[in-house]
Amino acid sequence: MNRDVTPFSDEIREIAERIHHMISQPFVRQYVDMPAMAENRLALLYFCLLENGLEKERAKRLTISAGLMQVGLDTHELVKLTYESTILDERTRQLTVLAGDYCSSQYYYLLAEAGEIEPIRIFSHAIQQINEAKMQLHISEKDNKLSWEAYLSLRQTIDTALYVGVVKHFTPIEEERRFWVSLFEETSAVERIIGEWEQLQWQKQIPSGLSRLLQKPGLTLANLLDFVEARTNELIGVCEQLVCSLYPNEKQPLLSWVTSRYSHRLNRLKRVVEEM
Repeated sequence: MNRDVTPFSDEIREIAERIHHMISQPFVRQYVDMPAMAENRLALLYFCLLENGLEKERAKRLTISAGLMQVGLDTHELVKLTYESTILDERTRQLTVLAGDYCSSQYYYLLAEAGEIEPIRIFSHAIQQINEAKMQLHISEKDNKLSWEAYLSLRQTIDTALYVGVVKHFTPIEEERRFWVSLFEETSAVERIIGEWEQLQWQKQIPSGLSRLLQKPGLTLANLLDFVEARTNELIGVCEQLVCSLYPNEKQPLLSWVTSRYSHRLNRLKRVVEEM
């Protein structure tokens, strides 16, 4: 690892550990499988805030707040529409909702305690956008009127609104603002499509997004996997091009380290699939 990257990666690990500590509740862990942390998005946000002149402690506070809110939102997505009529399932449902609420309250407490009123407004607006996109996604899926393209567009809002809102507020230069918004959008698409591939591979379930593609005449599961791999590599290439397009050479290693983690994740998945 590049020596310039090591201190940054240590700071990202510190941010992730603090988020984990703030949301760690043994009773909840007994019943709820908490979602994975969106660590790459946090790394990009933290880097963006530092690049725009925020001191480290404030940049960490805002990044931790975004991470807490993201875990809360992702936890709420785990709530199923139907459960078995057992005490255990009812308790799991209730605790999943409460766990999401708890994570969300932690972000609010952290910002309010520091007097960060404007970021609270930014996050609140982003949460409104995310919930509206989730409602539209649910209604469209229920009515079976959701195309692959529409699915990706809604998921983009759901996955990036928290970060895009912060980027737009703290990045005063228009060109750099467009760069960061594009980078979050492209990397979130990579993350989403790899995640759905992993769900298809390990859980043997066709995720909602990929199921839209299988509705196309003549498309087989093997074709779908080829498409996912090709599309992922294409998106990773776009991310790498974005990094090279704006930032000078001395800044590129940190961003390249973040985007390269998607390539490593994809390659690990491919190796496991080939060995099976």
